[in-house]
Amino acid sequence: MEIICIILLMITSYVHAEVTCTNDANCLYSYATTLSVDCSSRDLKIPPCFNKTSDIVAINLRNNKFNHVPDNMPRNIEFLDLSHNNISDNTSLQKYKRLRHLNLDSNNIKADSFQNVTRMSNLQFLSLKGNFIDFDGYPNNLLAGFVSLYHLRIDGLPQGNFADMFPNKAYSLKILDVSGFDGSCSISRLNGSMFDKFNLTHLNLSHCNLMHIEKGSLASQRHLQFLDASYNERLGFRGFQSIAHDLMNSTIKVLKLKKVHCTFGLGTILLLNHTAYLNKTLLEELYLDSNRLEIIETGVITYHLPKSLRFLSLGDNKLDNGIYVLEVSALQNLQTLNVSFQIFSHNNYFEGCYDYHQSCHISPESKMNTNEGEIGEYPRYFNSVSSGFSLKPPKFTFYFPKNLTTILANNMKLQFSVGELFFGQCNITHIHFQNNFIYEMNGPTSGCNKLMYIDFSNNYCRNFTPHMLKIQTQLKVLNFSRNDLGHIFQNDNKGEMLGSNLKLAVLSLHDNKITTLPRNVFINNSMIKILNISHNRLDTWNVDLRHMHQLQLLDLSYNLISELNESRFDLLPKHTQFNISFLGNPLSCVCKNLFFFNWIHNNDLSRFIRLSETKCVYNNGSSLPLRNLPEILDILRKDCSSYSVIIILASSFICITTSFIVYRIIYRYRWKILYLYYLIKRVIFPENKKTIRKKFYESDVFISYADKQRGFVVNMAKELENKGFKVRIHDRDFIPGVDIAENITIAIHNSRRIILIMTSDFLKSQWCMFELNMARMESLYSREGVNCLLLILLEKSVVKEMPRSLLDIIECKSYLEYPDDNDDNDSLQSLSVFWRNLEDAVSDTEHNQEIVNDG
Repeated sequence: MEIICIILLMITSYVHAEVTCTNDANCLYSYATTLSVDCSSRDLKIPPCFNKTSDIVAINLRNNKFNHVPDNMPRNIEFLDLSHNNISDNTSLQKYKRLRHLNLDSNNIKADSFQNVTRMSNLQFLSLKGNFIDFDGYPNNLLAGFVSLYHLRIDGLPQGNFADMFPNKAYSLKILDVSGFDGSCSISRLNGSMFDKFNLTHLNLSHCNLMHIEKGSLASQRHLQFLDASYNERLGFRGFQSIAHDLMNSTIKVLKLKKVHCTFGLGTILLLNHTAYLNKTLLEELYLDSNRLEIIETGVITYHLPKSLRFLSLGDNKLDNGIYVLEVSALQNLQTLNVSFQIFSHNNYFEGCYDYHQSCHISPESKMNTNEGEIGEYPRYFNSVSSGFSLKPPKFTFYFPKNLTTILANNMKLQFSVGELFFGQCNITHIHFQNNFIYEMNGPTSGCNKLMYIDFSNNYCRNFTPHMLKIQTQLKVLNFSRNDLGHIFQNDNKGEMLGSNLKLAVLSLHDNKITTLPRNVFINNSMIKILNISHNRLDTWNVDLRHMHQLQLLDLSYNLISELNESRFDLLPKHTQFNISFLGNPLSCVCKNLFFFNWIHNNDLSRFIRLSETKCVYNNGSSLPLRNLPEILDILRKDCSSYSVIIILASSFICITTSFIVYRIIYRYRWKILYLYYLIKRVIFPENKKTIRKKFYESDVFISYADKQRGFVVNMAKELENKGFKVRIHDRDFIPGVDIAENITIAIHNSRRIILIMTSDFLKSQWCMFELNMARMESLYSREGVNCLLLILLEKSVVKEMPRSLLDIIECKSYLEYPDDNDDNDSLQSLSVFWRNLEDAVSDTEHNQEIVNDG
């Protein structure tokens, strides 16, 4: 039994010993030019199983849990990434003789154990950052076997001398990165022996707590092209002075000295002695960002900055106005100037620099000499930007280097209104001027005619005149977003704001409080490809874009559009490359939008940006995503078809009923309405003296009659006039040139008595009936119910033909019957009675209300 147990234990240990790799790593294999394997971030403790004779060239085992270098990988691999593991045993590295790229960052490798890797003659790239934690310096000959090493990344140890790592000259090493940005670096001082064995082209010393650079430290690096000493906050511009001295006559192209001063404290000055030797280099790029730089001594730019400079970055400083601004034009080869983020983050606090002897203005050995040029020896300069505004925008003249093409001036917090601008020798093509406070741009501008890109976003601008862009015929990209220009564009009915920019391809107007846009606001801009009007307050779309045959994107997202009818879509481009976005609009799922949703459904859905996230609101308040567009269309078709007939019938019934009621009201009160119309007309337009209402009556009688009774009426008029009455008849007394209806109302209104000669012809005459009804309205409304009418029945049979509306006159006996001619004696007697009664009726309208026929 004991023998069996021993055998089982031996078998178990044998099986356990054989478990040296896993087939469950789920690695990703790819083959572009070479076969590579990605096994990163798999939480592996045991390496994947590889065929040692396979053609795999690159293996990525980053971010796992290995504690030793796997020894089962193909022997021909050239690229190996073992960073971010727990490796402490690196002895297996010597098996891979063809390795050219090795990354061992963030492991537990000790300097003495790595020293045992004796020969890796093909390795060109080695990264060891995040190791050697317990060491203050580098062991001698640490990298003795790495004779082909070209690029080395390693932590900067406090007492470390880079030359100690190599026994002989290491001229193959060209790139040395000891930055603490992605590792650890605590080098406080550079001396002349650190780089004696090297012939570097790139050196990165950023984030190293570097405080002092001895002159001569970099003098041996004649072929150095790139040097980054940024983020050494106690180095100061005195380090600039040492670097400029050591690199004179070198091949330096790029020099980065960002943030070599403390974040808080007094402003700094760049002096002539800081840059005394820089003009002896062929420097092309200089970075002096984040140094609280407040002023540059006169002559630094003109005499000490090399003429070869193509890129100058002074961002995130505190630059004040000075003569040095005018010196920039001396940098004839300058192509890009960065002055962004001025007065942005460096307030005047001394946190971190409270100890003067340990401040960023004092060298660690002694107090800084007065010619070191820090602000401690100079009065502090205040930026004039915050000093206030002038009432009238000033005229500015700018002179730029002739080769300058790009200006980065965003986030400078400039606060003023721009008036007339003149640019001398200007070839600028790109201006980044976002995030300032330029409230007005009135112009005009002149001299800078090659602009292709303008970013003027987020400037709180409320006024921008067409003069500012009138000469920019080459402009292709214009960003006006995050301003307050809605009222400017919504009043631009002729497209004057952008009229001359015929090559404009990208236009951004988002966040401008635009409530509406005129139809022709973009009429002159046919080359636009991207038009962004999102995040505004548009509730409809009326802009004509049919001429934009290259438009690829119209962004109308996050506006207030709820409905779009068929006429709006006729204004959009018809080509297939056109895309549109309605995301974030309160679209309504109603019948009015049925055409809109059908239009989307009938087009390629990929043309509608983020359509799956776009929603519409149904009648019950629920939100329906447009990704379910077919279901939405079915719902709307049912709703619209079921209600359309009812809506049509109900609308028709309401219209007919309303029309009938209005007609009946107008017909019933037609004479009153006509009477009031002419009465009001006389009051409002009293130009004609004949139409002015009198306090007395101009005539005693107005006789209304049909044309066939003209002879009888003329005799009656003569008879009454012989009795001393003033008589008015239309044939004789109407005012020429005045409307007939107005003449009638004037005659009735200015006559004390109205006589109506009632015959069958009278009842058939339209104008006679008009006179009758106007006389009745006069009696009822203007004379407070006093009857001024007198009917003379010239034909007795006419009573039977009279309408019911006239019978009340007969009933109140306000009429006279003209006698017949049957009996001559009786006729004469009756005729005399008739004329006497007529005379009495005409002479007294207030007491003779009833006239009775005597015979």
